[in-house]
Formats: sequence, C-alpha cells, structure tokens
Amino acid sequence: MTKKRPKKIKRQDASLLDKSSDYYLHLIENSRDIFYIIDTKTGKFEYVSPSALELLGFTPKEILQMGTEGMDERTHPDDLLEVRQKTEYILAGNPLPSNFDYYVEKRIKHKAGHYVWLGINRKFIPGSNGRIEKSVGNIHDITGRKQLTLQLEQALDNYKTLYNNARVALYRVRISDGKMLECNEMAAKILGYENREQCLAEHYSAEHYVHPKRRRELLNLLTKKKHVDCYEVETRRPDGSLLWIRASMQMYPEKGYLEGAIWDITASKLLTPVEKKILEFIMQGKSSKEIAFQLKRSIRTVEDHRAHIMQKLGANNLVELTKKAIDSGIEPQEE
Repeated sequence: MTKKRPKKIKRQDASLLDKSSDYYLHLIENSRDIFYIIDTKTGKFEYVSPSALELLGFTPKEILQMGTEGMDERTHPDDLLEVRQKTEYILAGNPLPSNFDYYVEKRIKHKAGHYVWLGINRKFIPGSNGRIEKSVGNIHDITGRKQLTLQLEQALDNYKTLYNNARVALYRVRISDGKMLECNEMAAKILGYENREQCLAEHYSAEHYVHPKRRRELLNLLTKKKHVDCYEVETRRPDGSLLWIRASMQMYPEKGYLEGAIWDITASKLLTPVEKKILEFIMQGKSSKEIAFQLKRSIRTVEDHRAHIMQKLGANNLVELTKKAIDSGIEPQEE
C-alpha cells in the first residue's frame, strides 16, 4: 500500500512557512519603516526593528529600554494629548467598529534634538479574555510630506493675505444667480458692505443691476468670449445708492462661476468736471470759502455743489464723502 500524500504535503507546507517567515523577517529588518510590538499590559516594547536607528537615532535596544513612556516623553507636547486619548480609549475596552483603523501623525524628538514627523499605524490584538494584550504596527517618516504641506499652507496664507488686502477689488460669483462665492475686503467695501463676511453672506449680483438686461448681455458676451475687459455697468448698493463699476472678468462655465476685478467709477460717471474739482478741494480739507475763492464762484454755489456731490455718492457727512471718493479711486491731491 502506497504512503499517503498528505504527510508529504504537510512537510512541504511547513518548509514553505519557515521560508516565508524568513522572508518576512528579512523584509521587516531591511525596511525603512520601524516595525514594533508592544505589550499593552506593561507598556514595554517587545520588538523594535533596526530602522529605528536611522529614523530616530536610537538603537532598538535603547527604545526597548525607554518603553512607551519614554517615547511619550519625546513626543511633541502639541501632539501628545490626541495620541494618548486615542490609545487610552481603545485600551479601556471600548467597542471598536469592524473597519477601525488606528493611524496618528505626531512629532518625536530625534536623539540629535530635532523633531521628526511620524505616521503611526497600529493594530490591537486581544487575548483569550477579549482584552487587548498586544499592539503591533509600523512607523514611517512623513517629515518631507509634512514640511511640504506646511509650506503650501504658508503659501496659501500669504496668498489670502495679499488677496484680502489688495487695493484692487477681487471677487468670484456663481453664474446662475450671482451669489458671491469669494471676495476681498476692497470688493466688499465697493459693493457697500461693512466687511467681507457680510458680503459673502448677503450679496447676489443679479439683484443689484439697475437694468437687469445688462446682466443678460454680459453673460451672453462671456459665453462667447469667456473673458471681458472694462465692462461698465450701473448697479445699486444695499442701501439703494447708485454704484457704477468697471469690471474685468473670466467665465468658467464648467465650474459654474466667473471671477475677476471691479473698480468703482461712480464719481467719474455721476460727477460733472466742476463737481470733481470741488471734491478734490474738499479732500484737501479746504472750506467752502477757500474753494469759492479758488474757483471764483460764490460760497452758496460751492455749497450747492457739495450737497449734490454728497447726494450722488451716497454720503451723509464729509468723512463718508472722503471715504467714498477714495473707494472710487479719487485720492487727495497735494497743493
């Protein structure tokens, strides 16, 4: 009777398993990631792979001696609380979802004194009583990615600062109804809002056209050309005052918005040459008497002109008038 083949298969499987174990050990010990095993009852490392020396400057033996408490002491204070809370929640025996994935990012102080950003994956292994007994995982260096992310965030912050403080009014509106999607402080002021936040919350450009057909004409033009320069249109601010703007814009139909820049040209559209000259004198701080002398007009005539200017620009006092004039691009001229 021939020998049963299953015994030979078992011996072959055992041999393959031994070889696989050797392969896995070789991969772990030559990986750039740190692989580790922690006894969660004692907080001691049972295994730390050799790459710890390259990544953190400590030998595996030194990390084994430090334990998890020693590694916590080298964790950046801003990252420690989140990591501890997450780990303690798990070790307390709280139920975890079936797809639970433990991953944290934190900074650990290198032996040389600088911080290294680490991405830490961890799996928790329960014992026979169902409580967590072991923690296994790997740690990889994410310093380069974090530095790039921080650089991009800084660049974005710088861009936002430049955008929000630009002397040019910049904006982005939704094509369908003119809802303001983005704008800077200058745009908000020109359009008649206290600040950018109010403008974003309340402004729909479609509601402010004095002649609604002008918006349809503009959208038709943008549909054909995608870009328009120096488009002039009469609108109203939220308080009802007239506002003439000159706009340059680009349409992005696939994204559903258009964006560009606007300039307040109300003064040039509504004021006569004489009124513009009187406004310049007012902005220089000259009195009606001084302006009358300069223009060889009566004081009454100058005061009538000033009242008309304030009415046209929607100003209630000289401070508002000066502010609106500056917003319209009229700067005080030196004598």
